[in-house]
Amino acid sequence: MANFTNRGRIKRLKIGSVPSRFQWNNWGEGTPRRESAYKRASIRLGHDICPALPLEQSLPCEEEAMEEVAASVVMTEHDYGSAPKPGALDAAAARIQQLEDEVKELTTELSQLKVSQVLFHRFCVSDKDILFYTRFTSRDVFCYFWEAIQPSASMVVYWSKAQKKGQTFEPLSPSPTRRLQLVDEFFLFCCRVAAGLQEKVLADMFQVSVSTVSRVVITWANYLYLLLGSLPIWMSKQQVKNTMPSKFVQYSPDVRVIIDCTEVRCQNPSSLTLQSEVFSSYKNTTTFKGLIGIAPCGAVTFVSSLFTGSISDRELTERSGLLDLLEPGDGCMADKGFTIEKLLADLGATLIIPPFKMTAQFTKEDALKTQAIARLRILVERAIRRVKEYRIWQHTVPLTLSGTVNQLWTVCCVMTNFQGPLDLKGYIPVE
Repeated sequence: MANFTNRGRIKRLKIGSVPSRFQWNNWGEGTPRRESAYKRASIRLGHDICPALPLEQSLPCEEEAMEEVAASVVMTEHDYGSAPKPGALDAAAARIQQLEDEVKELTTELSQLKVSQVLFHRFCVSDKDILFYTRFTSRDVFCYFWEAIQPSASMVVYWSKAQKKGQTFEPLSPSPTRRLQLVDEFFLFCCRVAAGLQEKVLADMFQVSVSTVSRVVITWANYLYLLLGSLPIWMSKQQVKNTMPSKFVQYSPDVRVIIDCTEVRCQNPSSLTLQSEVFSSYKNTTTFKGLIGIAPCGAVTFVSSLFTGSISDRELTERSGLLDLLEPGDGCMADKGFTIEKLLADLGATLIIPPFKMTAQFTKEDALKTQAIARLRILVERAIRRVKEYRIWQHTVPLTLSGTVNQLWTVCCVMTNFQGPLDLKGYIPVE
């Protein structure tokens, strides 16, 4: 044990004291200290230089020998100033170029793998998933619709590029390949419109920025508006008669279109003038208002633009363009709020609405007519409900979408025709 002295309560270590070894701390006990390999090599080198001296006396020559060895090592390992071997630079350059080519090839393969991952197949596993995210009734219907629009969709010019070229007359080339495939861009648009997912949620789902989601939605809204708007959804007289249910033939054989207005809630603008224009006294809030017309078979055959919520049904019908499609002898079925009988009479068409009560109570004939028209007109209410099932309309429409709201509305109305015919059972009057 080490010896200590205690002077003034200060413990000091005496000269010559060594640390004691405990039983658990015997790591070096009994092991002779070995000379380093470097020292042994140095002694042997000194003995080789001065062989006349004993091995122990050759240490004076050791210092000179070690200086020579150290100098040779420095010259060998740090030869920056020496000339390279012939062809070494060319070989190194070739190797670097080879590695760069491999990196480019691997980067290309990685990008192709990322693009080849179709997110549609990940989220839409069953028909229920298809209905939730896209409002298509099945995977087959979605695939048929996609195959029909894919050729023209490959030529889409994205909204940001169209804005830059909007003031020029130069022809636009298709936008370059984006990170998402076309089918995933269409699926993203369906998720925004049909499922009502917010842009931040879609950005996280598809691993893109929020601005990219906004550009994709605006681009596809305008593209589908032009594509679906070119379809001849207005049915001729003969087509209406061929597809008319038997009960319509019995009660209203001349009806060609069933119309009704509907409203979607919009964001309250800050301007008082705009507030008064979009305020709806019927809904008691700010809305956009549109007109929808269907054939007796249940297919949507007319979609108007959205107007401000303060517009009346009569003015909306007059400004929508529906009167330009009607022909003499056509019947237009509506509710009592449509006071457009004179407008239709000028065209030779007739207005089919429930009769007004002129006496204390309806006559038997008027009561039966009211019930029949109500049961037939309910079809347009069910068609509007299909449109409202696109969940983008279940939220308040922001004013930032005011430039695209007409395109979105028209696309949703026309795409309901791909959900199949309306179920007429229970809504047609039975005898």
